[in-house]
Amino acid sequence: GNLRGYIMNKQLEWFEKTITKFEKDRDIDHVFVTFHSPMFPNGGQTKNGMWYHGDNSYRPYIAGKAVEEGIIERRDDLLNIMINKSTKVRAVLVGDEHNYSRTEISTGMDIYPEGWQKDKIKIDRTIWQITNGAAGAPYYSQESTPWTENVRKFTAQYALVIFKIKGNSILAEVWNPDTLSLIEKFEL
Repeated sequence: GNLRGYIMNKQLEWFEKTITKFEKDRDIDHVFVTFHSPMFPNGGQTKNGMWYHGDNSYRPYIAGKAVEEGIIERRDDLLNIMINKSTKVRAVLVGDEHNYSRTEISTGMDIYPEGWQKDKIKIDRTIWQITNGAAGAPYYSQESTPWTENVRKFTAQYALVIFKIKGNSILAEVWNPDTLSLIEKFEL
């Protein structure tokens, strides 16, 4: 079987074809991509997600044989499509972790385990990973990762994310639905 967080070849082909179609569509200005497992887990899922503690040997098996690319290489394939083959992808919306976090995926971000010898993706524009799994339990605290410096907000509060889109402007508001207090507000 498949591995938690791993996007299989046919899924990746569909994803690239769909992003290419959206890129050509003049009526689509912004694309938000949704996965369950975070590309960059920050708390509770660093043991899996699309990271597995930085161990790229994790991969699915088909007919008893390991597929060619490991979990980190496949994550990079997804990033390449969203960042380098699209100008419209603004954010990756994920769950799985029982917290709220906002991670800036940008140039110079450290996304590899120590001693990484394989190709590295070029990130030349900023997109965001917004994790909102804050309705579940138990709550996960923040863990140290290579991209910790790019985590702009982290909380274990319940959270509701609202996007207000007007033309090229995207304003996100994050609210605690129990207390009705504003957790954060930011522009994408």
